[in-house]
Amino acid sequence: MNISHHPGADALELRLTGRLDATWADHVSESIEAAVRAGSHRIVLNLAGVNYISSLGLGVLMKHYKRLTAVNGSLRVSDPSATILRVLDAAGLSAYLVADQAVAPLAAAAHVLERAEAMYHAYPQAVAVPLACAAIGDPRKLEAGGFDATDVRRLSFASGTFGLGLGAFGEGFDDCRGRFGEFLAAGGAAITLPTNDAHARPDYVAEEGALVPHVEALYALAGAGDFPWMVRFDAAPGGPGTLPLSTLLHAALDLAGGDLAAFVILAESAGLVGASLRRSPAAGPVSLDFPSVRDWVSFTTERTAERGLVLVVGVAARHAAHDAAAFLRPMDEGAALHAHAHAALFPYRPVQRGELRFDGAIPALLAASPPLAVLHLMADTRPFEGIGETDLVRGACWVGALPAIAQG
Repeated sequence: MNISHHPGADALELRLTGRLDATWADHVSESIEAAVRAGSHRIVLNLAGVNYISSLGLGVLMKHYKRLTAVNGSLRVSDPSATILRVLDAAGLSAYLVADQAVAPLAAAAHVLERAEAMYHAYPQAVAVPLACAAIGDPRKLEAGGFDATDVRRLSFASGTFGLGLGAFGEGFDDCRGRFGEFLAAGGAAITLPTNDAHARPDYVAEEGALVPHVEALYALAGAGDFPWMVRFDAAPGGPGTLPLSTLLHAALDLAGGDLAAFVILAESAGLVGASLRRSPAAGPVSLDFPSVRDWVSFTTERTAERGLVLVVGVAARHAAHDAAAFLRPMDEGAALHAHAHAALFPYRPVQRGELRFDGAIPALLAASPPLAVLHLMADTRPFEGIGETDLVRGACWVGALPAIAQG
């Protein structure tokens, strides 16, 4: 099987020559997957040179047809040979796959921001409830004195709320004492990383009927309201093809029209940089001195080239001189940007092109697969040894300016 790539204005054409059988089905599937990961969400398969297709080959076509349709993309077949067309007709797939229908264009963005590092398309969102955020607890206790039962606050995260901090699922301090770790919440779902087991996997609760996620939090940034902007971003292909998180947040603040904002990001990532607790801080103050810090905190020590899908919840500020300064950390060299951001990592799948509605996006993400990891994102800007910061490729960012951060 030979596959050649022919980029077009509206779609990427893959010209196939040979037999689409059990021997080559995986190769074709991997080629389509690689094209999608490179940013091509509209793909045309030219099958003029294909003289045979098996059920495995049909399965590959339909798998990618469904995946791309789900993210406002498309997979179509053009110029099928007579043999291939007969098989597609017999299987009832011609109506879905054969390229005789126009693909609906993506909705135009209200604002387009083109910069050297990325292209940003901003879509205004309906706002029924203004965005607000509060700082709860004292993160400085993580290193000074530790936490006790008086620090715990129960926070509910129904639809229309967001939050991040240290917490656990359970009933009060004593029940959660050994499990407190990083959490994030948005879109009617909360995700936590238990610390009672070195091999513990992230856990989550999604809103369903009368079931509303709640977290026993030691400290948190928690808010509610509607994000006024949804920003679709794509890293510029001419450079490294990735977008540093801090660069995205600077652009998001520009589009939101403020120096303080809350955000939720759903994006294809090219490597995360961050840390997570190994032990619950209810056991005592966390030591950040070497080498004891290794017993308390797990750091990412190298950047992985494997792409994944990441959900990020956070608050960013260009100036940290306000009431929530204790919650924010420098995110870029020179400390021009401060933020507190937690991320949940998922297996790779493409993010929908164009405007993506916030309602339902996160429950759909969790329904597709459970989270693999939870991290407190940070920038490692040490000279020579530093591994930089989290890099993204493309995705959606819901963002809104905050007038202030209240004390909860």
